[in-house]
Amino acid sequence: MDAEQRGPEFGWTDEHRALRATVRGILAERAPVARARELAEAGERHDPALWSSLARDVGLQGLALPERHGGSGGTLLDLAIAVEEMGRVLYGGPFLSTVGLAAPVLLLGDDERAAATYLPEIADGVLTAALAVDTWVEDRVAVTADGAGALTGTVPVVLDGADADLLVVAACGPDGVAPYLVEPGAAGVERTPLETLDLTRRAARIQLAVTPASPLGAPGRGWEVLAAARAAASVLLAAEQVGGMTAATELTAEYARTRRQFGRSIGSFQGVKHRLADMSVRVELAHSAAYWAAWQPLGSPAQAYGAAIARSYCGDAFLQTGLDTIQLHGGIGFTWEHDAHLYLRRARADRTLLGTPVQARAELVPAATTEGIPA
Repeated sequence: MDAEQRGPEFGWTDEHRALRATVRGILAERAPVARARELAEAGERHDPALWSSLARDVGLQGLALPERHGGSGGTLLDLAIAVEEMGRVLYGGPFLSTVGLAAPVLLLGDDERAAATYLPEIADGVLTAALAVDTWVEDRVAVTADGAGALTGTVPVVLDGADADLLVVAACGPDGVAPYLVEPGAAGVERTPLETLDLTRRAARIQLAVTPASPLGAPGRGWEVLAAARAAASVLLAAEQVGGMTAATELTAEYARTRRQFGRSIGSFQGVKHRLADMSVRVELAHSAAYWAAWQPLGSPAQAYGAAIARSYCGDAFLQTGLDTIQLHGGIGFTWEHDAHLYLRRARADRTLLGTPVQARAELVPAATTEGIPA
């Protein structure tokens, strides 16, 4: 990030505003919530034409990747803006799994060969990837790797795992837990698509039986790389939650302005006003938490601390906002045809994707100590 962005006060630049407007425009045109619902009801994974367009015409997949790997050399902050806009429309394509979860492992793994092989293909939109981690507690990782690097074990839930081109799997090997790369078509891989609560995004169970794989990065640094990648992914997940919260709040506020009972709009009732005010405050707090973390240098202790705060707050905040959206819409909010339940479903699924908010709060103690902040 440049010196202006890293100054004592954060401010949006013209480039940030232009990026947000561009992403919002293309998603409004080609991936509104109605399109997410249409794909979900058809049982389709995502819109491949839009995926290619995001890479070719906008360059989103390579936005925060180094130029030497086919990217634009942007920052996590830039990427968070794009993901927030995706959260507003409940975009269900493999962006978060590929760019937010798998790419940071490749980027932070200090494995130039692997980075040079896969990151340009991610930037070009020709490769999708999924990160398979069965638990974020290091000594409880159940997938194992033998001396030859063959993997055995099960990862119960993998975002976009059913048809991702590349699997990045956390496994316990001779040098401890590390990420391993499983190529497309590798033997011993069984992928079982899951019926999940979030209808707008796909997940699968991955079973590995002596599956050939290659370790990523230097021996002994595997968990460090996975933890740093998780921190980056947590920031993007928080940004997505901010987008979903914002859209749900706007949807509810508009309904409160137009729905009339007893001769007046329901938004004029004090109880509704208070609930809408609470929703707006949660959006602002979540926005601050997500973007403070995104503003920190990638892989730094400050980012790890900020990511834990963002995951701790934003998951619960989005869930409560989804519940409030349903309640304030009254009877119509419970109907299948209304969009309110789609936001609540995404909120529940996102809340546990990288560990629960309760786990994040437990992680804040060592993160605060590392940062020199009294725990």
